[in-house]
Amino acid sequence: MKRSQLTSFFLEALLLVIVFVAMILVLTGVFGASHAQSKEAKFLTQAVTLAANAAEAVSAADDPAQAAKMLDEGGNVHLEDNKIEAFYMTDGSAAKNDTGTLRMIVEFEQDTDDASLLRSTISIYDEEHDAVIYKLETAKYRKEAAE
Repeated sequence: MKRSQLTSFFLEALLLVIVFVAMILVLTGVFGASHAQSKEAKFLTQAVTLAANAAEAVSAADDPAQAAKMLDEGGNVHLEDNKIEAFYMTDGSAAKNDTGTLRMIVEFEQDTDDASLLRSTISIYDEEHDAVIYKLETAKYRKEAAE
């Protein structure tokens, strides 16, 4: 009878260890997934903030050159053919020498129906994965163009 009790004890202990290991594996997966989602959410939040800042600069500027000057933080902005390109680090700080992990492109387009309306598309790219993270379309009414 003692041998039967000892075998039952070891089976129960083995079952508890298996359940405990399974719980650890499941919780590790859950925490790993939450960490990945947290990083992705921070990345998206930073992209939205950069796009909003660019939209404010475009709204306040009279032309693309002035918007580029407003967005420039130590040489991270380039203006070419009505297109602004700027590079930023993951934390939103300006990147030096076009080496940032976030690339912002602001493209300007004159509205064909209304010459006083200047449209712009602000796109934030993830340089590591070469993918668009966030895209924002804006338009600005230019009073001097209407006159």
